[in-house]
Amino acid sequence: QVIGLFPIPVYISNYPNDTSELIEYFDSQEFHEASDGYGHISKNSYIIDNPICDDLRGFVRACMLDYGRSLHRYALDDIVFTQSWLTLKSTNMYHKAHTHPNTLISSVFYYEMKPNDPPLCFSNKVYSSNRPIFEPSYLDDYQDHLFSQEMFFVHPKQNDLIIFPSWFTHGVPPNPNKEYRKSLGINALPKGMIGDLESIAGLEYERYT
Repeated sequence: QVIGLFPIPVYISNYPNDTSELIEYFDSQEFHEASDGYGHISKNSYIIDNPICDDLRGFVRACMLDYGRSLHRYALDDIVFTQSWLTLKSTNMYHKAHTHPNTLISSVFYYEMKPNDPPLCFSNKVYSSNRPIFEPSYLDDYQDHLFSQEMFFVHPKQNDLIIFPSWFTHGVPPNPNKEYRKSLGINALPKGMIGDLESIAGLEYERYT
């Protein structure tokens, strides 16, 4: 018997509606100059607040609530989107492995996929306290097995929304295409407060504004 302890859920849902108007809005945005390890990031970091995104925003909200409630068993009444931003990766640009601090649930929406666009790469970040005293050599196929793999590549399809915990390390390999790799990132927190007052672990946002 082998027991897989504490798996990390990654949730994928496909947006069923037309995105032509959304893409026109996304493509009209201004971007910062490219930076190493990030690519181009939109100057607007509240992209889905625009009314043109109402339907997409409702879809993302429903999926994130389902993800939080069904998989993590979070007691969520509702969520709020903290920031939402566009990223562009030109040829050979990549996104270094990173996490999203100061948020709980993160997602990426793939609104314009092209053949050979690089995948979303999740990493099994190993901390020194969890490493074995001896570091063995691995068999050639270690990346193909659940308990030994260090990276997992998710290949999104057009209009896929991928949801994951904000603390989960992820990145993007270099873009081999001549065209931009495009995506929309979205972060969310529980609405009103996080935690609960009874356990002395509550954080009520309005108290600090």
